[in-house]
Amino acid sequence: MPHDQALFPFDDNRACSTRTNTILPRQRPGSRLLKALAIGLASAPGLAAALPSGGVNVLREDGFLRETVWGLERTQATETVVAVEGQAFAEARQLRIGAGGQDSNATQLILRTTAAVERREALLAEIWLRGVQAGGNPARVEMLFERAEDPWTKSVSQVLTTASDPRQWRRALVPLESAESYAPGEAMVALRLAFGPQTVEIGPVRLWSFGGRESMDDLSELAVRLSPLGLARVDLRPEVRRQTLRGMGGNFTRPRYGRTEAMDDVGRWNLERLQVVHARVGLPLDHWAPEPGVYRHEGPAKAGLEAIRLLAAKDLPLVVSVWEGPLWMLPGRREQGGRVLPEEHYDACIEAIAQYLLTARDDYGVEPEYVSFNEPDIGINFRFTPEAMGAFIRRAARRFSELGLETRWIAGDTANGRNLAAYVTPLFEDPEVEPLLGPISFHSWDALGVTDADYEAIAEVGRRFGREIWCLEAGHDAQLWQRPRPWGRWDNALRTAQAYARTVRLSGATLMSYWTYQDDYPLWDRDTGEPYPVFHVMEQMERVLRPGAMVAEALVEAGDLEAVFTVGPEAGRMALLLVNPLGEGAAAIHGWPPGAEVEVVLSAGAATLEKRPQTVAADGVLRVDLPPLSVVTVETRP
Repeated sequence: MPHDQALFPFDDNRACSTRTNTILPRQRPGSRLLKALAIGLASAPGLAAALPSGGVNVLREDGFLRETVWGLERTQATETVVAVEGQAFAEARQLRIGAGGQDSNATQLILRTTAAVERREALLAEIWLRGVQAGGNPARVEMLFERAEDPWTKSVSQVLTTASDPRQWRRALVPLESAESYAPGEAMVALRLAFGPQTVEIGPVRLWSFGGRESMDDLSELAVRLSPLGLARVDLRPEVRRQTLRGMGGNFTRPRYGRTEAMDDVGRWNLERLQVVHARVGLPLDHWAPEPGVYRHEGPAKAGLEAIRLLAAKDLPLVVSVWEGPLWMLPGRREQGGRVLPEEHYDACIEAIAQYLLTARDDYGVEPEYVSFNEPDIGINFRFTPEAMGAFIRRAARRFSELGLETRWIAGDTANGRNLAAYVTPLFEDPEVEPLLGPISFHSWDALGVTDADYEAIAEVGRRFGREIWCLEAGHDAQLWQRPRPWGRWDNALRTAQAYARTVRLSGATLMSYWTYQDDYPLWDRDTGEPYPVFHVMEQMERVLRPGAMVAEALVEAGDLEAVFTVGPEAGRMALLLVNPLGEGAAAIHGWPPGAEVEVVLSAGAATLEKRPQTVAADGVLRVDLPPLSVVTVETRP
């Protein structure tokens, strides 16, 4: 591939200063790594890139230049090699992505390992990037370390952004713990690039193995030290208001997995301690309708109905969602994704759903507001095109009306936000289907991996069709259950806060429903009786995302810092959520009432929910320290 600098839309190809970008698990103060750091790479002018001694790169050293980029044609992409000045590397891989892909993996650089990796071994990925999106925002790249074949077991998935100045190189450091043991070539680092039109230059990509001598905490602490946030300016604009929040809800779906108890102890624990405003439950259609025309009010189906009654008794509005279908109705293998319901089975499926809703109404005294198929865009487990979904809903509405059911259909309930607008638009443009639809729903599993424009399109489709936006599965990683011991880690809590903040800020969502408030992605350790760090973060976010509050504008100078600002519902009340995914920093927050008393609450690893009263300066500026990898809320005191 020839050198070609002309394709790169920068003023020149000289290096500017270098920044390091990372999102990491919790730190352990006082580790031996801080006491004795060995100098590794002299990676760039002005940056002492201290890495532990004895590290071995388990990727091909020139792989970033030589290995295949897959799917160039899918995103109208081109590639070349360009010369680099002022860095320790002389060349970079330049990729110009011409269009968006259906998923971020439509175009990706694949780098297979060249040495064995052990299960639970702590590794450190080092990736050099710079670039810009077509609209001028930083470019985005999703980095994964995963098995190189089905089932693609993932050890980490991390979205990386380039520096705000497109001429500036940025080094990303991503600590990870291998989920499995791999022989050479059985695992890979993948750099996914399909985030819409953008130009990305990729420098060296290394995966450092230390032979088990360094822990995850050690590597995380190192990366934090090399990734300071610095001082960030935040401007609050309470007069610029957006959506009014319903608040935070949760999923209660254990019977959907075949459980016969309506509510497990994790669910009860959360219901007692969190301000739950909404619930989504599963309809175990495979247990309810094991044969055509046969409805069994027992086992998981009965447990689901009992859960509906229990949650309704707490005055929680309900959505009932369908995952699995019986094999006679939905051919294939149980829990197989992407299966299409034959049209000749539409009526039988509609009748089974209707009879379940009738039983809930007549025997349990509860008529759920809405019903949906879970993730019909990709088929977990029923797959419908928008046209097929419209036809199904029209037919179902007629049967519901005959039976006196008032339950309506959620629009979408898609697997992610990126393709929501394209999925629901044909439904709303159908004059027969549009009146049958309620709120627009999506799942935020891609929240940390999409462009701002992808999620802003969700808000736009809500405005266009006059519907609320609901996120009925709020989370950051649909494969988190594959990771080693993920629930108690601080990075799970931090990324949950990031996903919530980004979703609310960009998509216009009024409801965020966590996946799940039961013992699946749990907030509480049922063995020890102690909450996980993510529970404390949920408590913090409730202070900002409370029912009746309005999301207002917060302008952030530092692109890595996430912020959500709300006003109300009480007069004079203001609250701010800040999520710092980098190292030490501070925020100068402009726009508070001068002299106001505020309460600052922070979570950062082991230091959970530390409260600090502060007073706003006379000029309306409040300076708040942001510890590394922290979630911080600021709220006016009543």
